[in-house]
Amino acid sequence: MFRIFTVMLASCVVAALGVAGLDAHVARADWSRTMVDWDETVPVTKTFDDESALADHFFHVQWAAGPGAAGRARITGCIYNDHGDSAVNVRLRIHQIDASGSEVATVVAPIGETIPALGRAYFDVGVPLSRFYRLEVASFDFVELPG
Repeated sequence: MFRIFTVMLASCVVAALGVAGLDAHVARADWSRTMVDWDETVPVTKTFDDESALADHFFHVQWAAGPGAAGRARITGCIYNDHGDSAVNVRLRIHQIDASGSEVATVVAPIGETIPALGRAYFDVGVPLSRFYRLEVASFDFVELPG
């Protein structure tokens, strides 16, 4: 019986020291930050380091190329946001491909509007005339709403 009591008391002491150590660590981390008023009602923007690799997981693009003005092409379509957060600062990369399959040039165009969560946004971009095109989302930020 005494042995059980000793083990329980030792467990409580270890747990209390662990919590005290955690509190000190958190306090130290909070102290090292500059004093800023934190407003939890403001949306938070999440940015990813390697956005082009992640874009295929979060977006898909449907598009068509047609004639534009003065020897240019016009690419129109939709970018679909397959993620649960709205996307802002979305930029579309358009690769111009020649008949041999080599990339000739690249154009990056901002979409300019928020793509709602699980929604879509339309785009209409003028580009130099080319035989083929390949499109992908070049960069983006997600907006995580509070709550």
